Amino acid sequence: MAKASAAIFILTQNTDVRRVHLKNCLYFLFKNFNEQFRYPVMLFHEGDYDYAAQREILLGVRSSCRSLVSFVELDAGDFKVPDHIDKERLARCIECKATPYMRNVGYRNMCRWWLLNCWKYATGFEYIMRLDDDSIIEDRIPKDLFEWMKSKELIYSSNMMHADCGICTYGMKDFFDAAFPERREFIQTLFTKGEVPMQSVLFQGFRRLLSINAAATGTTVPEIPEKMALWMPLIMYNNYFISRTDFWVRPDVLATLKKIDETGNIYYWRWGDAPIQTLVLALHARPDQFSRSIFKYSKRMQREAFIGDNGEAHSYMPDDYTKSSCITEGR
Repeated sequence: MAKASAAIFILTQNTDVRRVHLKNCLYFLFKNFNEQFRYPVMLFHEGDYDYAAQREILLGVRSSCRSLVSFVELDAGDFKVPDHIDKERLARCIECKATPYMRNVGYRNMCRWWLLNCWKYATGFEYIMRLDDDSIIEDRIPKDLFEWMKSKELIYSSNMMHADCGICTYGMKDFFDAAFPERREFIQTLFTKGEVPMQSVLFQGFRRLLSINAAATGTTVPEIPEKMALWMPLIMYNNYFISRTDFWVRPDVLATLKKIDETGNIYYWRWGDAPIQTLVLALHARPDQFSRSIFKYSKRMQREAFIGDNGEAHSYMPDDYTKSSCITEGR
């Protein structure tokens, strides 16, 4: 069998903090996987990586692997809020700070890029691996993950499952129920139900967000009960994933992604790329076409505390150092 045609994609920014994270990410990527298997690594940026910054990153990669790394400037329209989004409404939604991680416009552009725009850069590759620039492969991976994908005829692989925020994904279950009415029972298995105490001051931002989006769409603001049920999608944690590229440009898959994009909810609610990718895969691929690839892996948010949108420190770290952050242990 011919070696898989594949590349590793990393989306990054030229700031002091992101450069430090990127250097660490690349060190462990090569040390624990890519020095052995030698796939091209493409570092995508918005034009902010000048010659000096690129040289700083490249000289941090050991000479035996340096030629595998290249910088790719994104097309000008890739990281712009699309024309169908109401910019004023978007700003008001973000200002609500409905959760500690509602994030900013750039985060929403990033989610949209991984769903719709990244695949044009994957032309000629059978597979891509995504790594965030603050991701670390913590232990040596003995097998070629791309060859493993190819031998198993897999479309998609990620490291772990997770339940996403029901506030950030508000309305997502309703969207998929309406788009795939014949599969509602199956769709319900892809969500878990939770409740939030709506009268708590902690959820004032969520109440405001409900009001803003109801007014913008001409719908009635949902009644605010003492407790509100929220449907949280079960997701494949996708700051690391490997996927076949041709799946995401299939007409049926593109049609679903475009319908999601047209709702504007990637921007107004902060629907993330992980729940959308997971649901699209569940509805357009067979269960035997995606699988977990388990190895020790971590991301910044699970290695250290972070300051949330509300200005307070939060921590998602495990209790002790026997765990590889929140990510599953390697086999």
